[in-house]
Amino acid sequence: MTRRTGKKRQSWKPSPLTVAQILAWADAHHEHTGRWPIKASGYIIGTLGEKWGNVHANLRRGGRGLPGGITLAQLLEKKRGVRNFKNQPRYKLRQILAWADAHYERTGAWPIQRSGKIPESPSDTWRGVDAALRTGLRGMPGGDSLAALLARKRAARKKRNLPLLTRKLVLAWADAYHQRIGCWPTHKSGPIAEAPGETWLAVEMALRQGIRGLQGDSSLFQFLRRHRTTNPSSSS
Repeated sequence: MTRRTGKKRQSWKPSPLTVAQILAWADAHHEHTGRWPIKASGYIIGTLGEKWGNVHANLRRGGRGLPGGITLAQLLEKKRGVRNFKNQPRYKLRQILAWADAHYERTGAWPIQRSGKIPESPSDTWRGVDAALRTGLRGMPGGDSLAALLARKRAARKKRNLPLLTRKLVLAWADAYHQRIGCWPTHKSGPIAEAPGETWLAVEMALRQGIRGLQGDSSLFQFLRRHRTTNPSSSS
């Protein structure tokens, strides 16, 4: 028979954590993956069994030498400037409409969800605005959309409801523009004075895509060169 020594087996205890160590791990994670870690990011690169979920829990509750009261996302927001998606500023309708007005001024068209980043708020995108309006994020009540908001507040028309265009109509608008400005319009010429709600960019897209009654595979420049003897290359 073997004799028991009476010694108890020592259990493994995780080592203390420090904010400096966590930030060093986060920096390494970002350098390796191109992304900042979240609590679901799994095992921590360069460690033996450490997980981001455990780090998050100890940061939040306190443990392993950490005081608690903060999350991983909040720590990275504070120390590394990482955007915390649970702490984003609330949207206001007048702010969204001001961004839309600026977009229209720049492009001659109202923004859609695929219009990309918002220059007046570089961390925001039109897709994010549309999602917030639809699902009720960031202070929005939900049940709305970017297209519906602009249709109500700015009389922006949905593609399916756009009136047909004709060659005669587009040429009449171009002639009026030429008489008024002294040059032919381009897709950058903005709103069409004779047709409220229409823009030269919208005409350009209709000519290119073959929608709204136009044939397609063309451009405003090519269209005017074919149908007007004055060379449109002198336009603004």
